[in-house]
Amino acid sequence: MDARGIVMRATKTTRGAGTAKADTGELSQLPAGPILLRLRRLLITTGLSAVVYAVLATGSKGRCSGAGGPGAAQGTQTCVNLTMHPSWVIFAAFAVIVFVAIGRVARRASTLDEAGRIFDTAAIVVMVVAAVAVVVGLLWITFLPYDSLTENATVIYPFPFNSPQLSVTTTP
Repeated sequence: MDARGIVMRATKTTRGAGTAKADTGELSQLPAGPILLRLRRLLITTGLSAVVYAVLATGSKGRCSGAGGPGAAQGTQTCVNLTMHPSWVIFAAFAVIVFVAIGRVARRASTLDEAGRIFDTAAIVVMVVAAVAVVVGLLWITFLPYDSLTENATVIYPFPFNSPQLSVTTTP
């Protein structure tokens, strides 16, 4: 104890079978302490993946056809803007992955290592889903031809990876 009556605790390092293991503090004294640490890591990974996805899955592409240009009547100008936003389906998938992992640990994990593997696998799945959604969305908006926006062409949206919004304005 120090002068204020606070218990000071030293961190111990133990060695066994050639590996070092550090004491994690008060949380490690709880029976579920290591599981809570892995769950916290999964939640942080999911939160960071959601933020990265939300930032990188946003973009826009636009084009205007001038007066008398292709696709426009004489004297009018048509502007088309395609805006891409993050899809709610991906955020829902993140939540489903986390809740399924928690349920699997509660029902099936018989050891701490097994629970840790389930949470680690869920974290990897969350990161892969975020990466695939970002890549599909960015490739889609990058390789979408400009002509398909201003002509009467069919545009296939990358649902559920992104949520695009198409707006067309015509000015006389």
